[in-house]
Amino acid sequence: MILALETSCDDTSVALVDMTGALLFHRSLSQIPLHAPFGGVVPELASRTHALHLPALVEECLRETGRTLSDLSACALTIGPGLSGGLLAAIAYLKGVGFGTRLPLVPVHHVRAHLRVAANSPDEILPGSLGLVVSGGHTHLYRIDLWPNLALLARTTDDAAGEAFDKGAKAMGLPYPGGPEIERLASGYTGRTERLVRAIHTPAPFDMSFSGLKTAFVALVGREGSDPEKRPFLAASCQGAIIGHLIDRLGKSLSHYRPPALFVGGGVAANGAFRRALEALCGDLGVPLRVAPRPLCGDNAVMVALMGLELFREGNFCSFPYDEIRPRPRWDED
Repeated sequence: MILALETSCDDTSVALVDMTGALLFHRSLSQIPLHAPFGGVVPELASRTHALHLPALVEECLRETGRTLSDLSACALTIGPGLSGGLLAAIAYLKGVGFGTRLPLVPVHHVRAHLRVAANSPDEILPGSLGLVVSGGHTHLYRIDLWPNLALLARTTDDAAGEAFDKGAKAMGLPYPGGPEIERLASGYTGRTERLVRAIHTPAPFDMSFSGLKTAFVALVGREGSDPEKRPFLAASCQGAIIGHLIDRLGKSLSHYRPPALFVGGGVAANGAFRRALEALCGDLGVPLRVAPRPLCGDNAVMVALMGLELFREGNFCSFPYDEIRPRPRWDED
């Protein structure tokens, strides 16, 4: 069995899978109430909370499944990209566990894990496929060579898409996290929306940029005032602009590369309007679409467990004293 930890941002998550990939346990603790007063994640608070919750979550996992540490084959953990303190919390905890057990540790790349959970099995991830990870920290488009090798094709030049949702919600005075609040307000709105920008120019043709959208939206909120009845219009305008830009650049990329499939993961992939737009785009272009299940779009230990299981089978793990295990907060750019 593989025990997996995910602590790259503000969700403390633990999962346990057997060697077939069957899920035996999964639990995540959200830190949203802790960070909401600050309007975003405070890294130091996040790392302290991970360190506090991890031992209890692992104990709960073993108790509920009737297993012990001696039943494990290895432990998998995210080592990057992510917040340094959060990554270090899991690393320190599992190195402590390994001091007594000598269990192998499997380092997992956070972005690859998001794409892995969009597929039922790694056999579905054909060479030449494209992978989009879109969240509060990432808006990255990859060409998937021989899985799990990724080649970066495009990225946001400023804000990530999820960050743009949160900043738009903050401008409206909505609670953090803003993405679900924007989607909730926009879901029932059928009227006109404001086109925030006419064109977005980036140095590379498939890159994305959300700072101009954010600036235009803040100006729109200023013009419309604080009337609560305007909130659905504002939310729909914000959501439509962000999704429209993503679909525009993604459509150009798909038309250019003609991949055998598109895989999509990350927190923004849980947005219903975005999922429908992806289905329409891929349907028009004849590209098979694989999107992560909604409960697994955000950060979770299930994706780490599945990725870790594959790596462990291939012999990609570290033995005690785990000298190779270190935080890699900017792994994509190392």
